[in-house]
Amino acid sequence: MKKILGLTVAALLVMALVGGGTWAYFSDTEASTDNSLTAGTLDLNIDGGNTAVTTFSVTDKAPGDSGNGSSTLANAGSLNGELDVTFSAITNTPGAGGTEYEGGSGELGANAEIAVYIDVDQSGDWSSGDIGLKSDGTTYNNPTALDYAAIDNYGSDSFDAVETIIASAADDFIILWRIPTTAGNDIQGDSVSFDITFTLEQAAAD
Repeated sequence: MKKILGLTVAALLVMALVGGGTWAYFSDTEASTDNSLTAGTLDLNIDGGNTAVTTFSVTDKAPGDSGNGSSTLANAGSLNGELDVTFSAITNTPGAGGTEYEGGSGELGANAEIAVYIDVDQSGDWSSGDIGLKSDGTTYNNPTALDYAAIDNYGSDSFDAVETIIASAADDFIILWRIPTTAGNDIQGDSVSFDITFTLEQAAAD
């Protein structure tokens, strides 16, 4: 009986030693917490807001007159975005006055000219790094001279990925206009109008 008891005590001691060895292994615990994903934003503002603006609107102009208009395009979002620019169809309206030159189909859009560009450095002048938009749907850069074309030639033009506007940055959109002295009497009383749409999108969207 004593022998059996001694063997039992010895077995329990061995088990206790083995168990004690397991409990003594080193360990260290770390954690990964608060994992999250937040989407960035693209937010294009024009002249400080999100409503349509008029870049230029002039009246009672004659051959030899010229001028300009501008709007500020700002990326108020947190992501860089590519700028697309799209012109609407051009609307020509004939003059409705009483002179012999008014009436017809409206010839101002075929005679008045514009030069359009992105003033990247917002200097107010056509300078190095600025981006011109030609009436054939292509772009060009300074030091190439500004390209003037008849307003009608810009009808339904679309310019894809004109530039990248980085987050919190802004550029100016400039339209220079002029009525050549060769325009003649046919434009009397006529008007021309068009819309421009600006879209800021991810580069991968194309």
